[in-house]
Amino acid sequence: MLRQLDVDLPTPLTVRGLVSALETTRGRRIQLAAMSVDGRAGPCGLWVATSGTDYVLFSRDAPPVLRVQTILHELMHIALRHTARAVASGGAGGTAAAHGVLARSPATFDEQQEHDAELLATYLGARLDGGGEAMAFDELGGVTAAVMHRIAATLTD
Repeated sequence: MLRQLDVDLPTPLTVRGLVSALETTRGRRIQLAAMSVDGRAGPCGLWVATSGTDYVLFSRDAPPVLRVQTILHELMHIALRHTARAVASGGAGGTAAAHGVLARSPATFDEQQEHDAELLATYLGARLDGGGEAMAFDELGGVTAAVMHRIAATLTD
């Protein structure tokens, strides 16, 4: 599945580096933004595509490791060139009008695109170089880091 990515992974692997590589490959800006989520009712992540920018939204209140996982998940949708749901245009329009949206929520986890994005996000998350950014798996502490690494290892078998 790594070969399907539409990006050369940066070394060292960081979220910032991955965003930059995707922006270069796609010729589009990617903007990360925290959002407030209404408990279990709202999505934990969104990819919103406009005419010139891809917005990756994640829960402001989620633990750091979940924020990173959600960001990577949405970036993997972009890197895999997944198809966002079309958005009917309405209202003011303009260059910021959304053309497509993908939401990460428990209701969508059984969809193939969601499965693929989550699988790659988990694999790459285990290989992140923290570099002063959001927490990498190694910084989670003994048991949690070990579990995340085992999950990532099974994804590569």
